[in-house]
Amino acid sequence: MSTPRLLPPQPHRVGAGFHAEGWREPLALLDPFILVDHFRMSEAAFAPHPHAGFSAVTYLFDDSATGLVSRDSLGGEHEILPGGLHWTLAGRGVMHDEFPAEAGCEAHGLQIFVNLPAEQKLRAPTVMRLAAEQMPRRVGPGWQAVQVFGGTAELALPWPTALAIVDVKAGASFDFTLADGERGFAVVIHGRGQAGELPLSAGRALCLPLGGRAVLTADEPLRLACFSGRPLYESIVRHGPFVMSDEGQVVAALQRFQSGGMGRLCPRQHTHV
Repeated sequence: MSTPRLLPPQPHRVGAGFHAEGWREPLALLDPFILVDHFRMSEAAFAPHPHAGFSAVTYLFDDSATGLVSRDSLGGEHEILPGGLHWTLAGRGVMHDEFPAEAGCEAHGLQIFVNLPAEQKLRAPTVMRLAAEQMPRRVGPGWQAVQVFGGTAELALPWPTALAIVDVKAGASFDFTLADGERGFAVVIHGRGQAGELPLSAGRALCLPLGGRAVLTADEPLRLACFSGRPLYESIVRHGPFVMSDEGQVVAALQRFQSGGMGRLCPRQHTHV
């Protein structure tokens, strides 16, 4: 791919309490990202579940009506507040649970799966967090951006990746430029605009080639989630919540999970959810 292109979303829903538009394919164009879901969640739609071999990252938009509670088998229980980031580096395996802090209120955010390099697949799991007020901000003519992770954000990432939330005023433009050797894409959260001859609207993702550039112009107020990263170019084997380098690692991850090697989560105690 040598020119920008639009990636169609894959809508999905879990019951009445979770719906999202996601991007999973083609994986080669998303690398090092595995999955990005633009979601809305109003109830506990998922049971506690394992992760291994990647990072499960949650970002809540500032317009989210409630926070999310994130629990893990490392003993952590944290509330992700609107505008906040929660990064679960699963490594060799961790149990995880996430649900709205207030039942019936809608959490609005991004769920992002970021691949780990092969040599980090079996590292010890850990959790990293950033509050909204800790995220760097920058402004330009008619636009403003929040650096959620990567760039100048103070988070020790396992691999070079970045996310910026960019708000562009009607009639203004934002120059989305990638560094040499980086790949990226911009998800339209709301609003309408254009990138050259390509139309931009909510639910579309504009994918750039390596080291690419696009000028995104807003026809109406436009919010973008701009992802970038250095591709890993590594083979992966995906099996449910595990993303490993080969089938042997997947089998080993299943055995760790079944034997309790990824830890355990006690039943939820929060009656309000």
